[in-house]
Amino acid sequence: MPRTGYGAWIVAAAAVGTAFGFGGGPVPGGTADRRAGVAFAHEHEEALPPGPISERHELMEEMGKQAKALNAALKSGDRAGVVAPADTMAGLARRIPGLFPPGSSHPKSRAKPEIWQEFPKFEAVAEELGTSLVALSVAAKADGDVEALGSKVMRTCKGCHDAFRLPKEKKE
Repeated sequence: MPRTGYGAWIVAAAAVGTAFGFGGGPVPGGTADRRAGVAFAHEHEEALPPGPISERHELMEEMGKQAKALNAALKSGDRAGVVAPADTMAGLARRIPGLFPPGSSHPKSRAKPEIWQEFPKFEAVAEELGTSLVALSVAAKADGDVEALGSKVMRTCKGCHDAFRLPKEKKE
């Protein structure tokens, strides 16, 4: 069995301790929220009702993770690294409109009323995002202009957020 350094054991113990709520500070949500050794979810996530509101929150969280990977690949010039996040994001983009059925607003959601007031525009932006991501993936495989297409993807994301997403509440 390979020998593991002392530092690695400390890091592992700290991670396990944190997951079980034995950190150096207060545990988010208090004792009543403990989940048999599972790390706590963010407070606002737990407040979201099941169904499309929590599903779209999870989708957008994954979209954000993939966008970070995509951006890192674009910045480093790693064309091969562009493909997987672009393909994943394209699949997620196709699902976006279906996760915003009428009446699916919630006080903890950052979705603006404009989504439902201008739903055809919202659908068109999601479609544009998906199409741009597919084009980016193809370009990355075929030595195309990934910089321009990557910029278009990021502008589309930002434009949608500006038009249809409330800003994060500032913590006091």
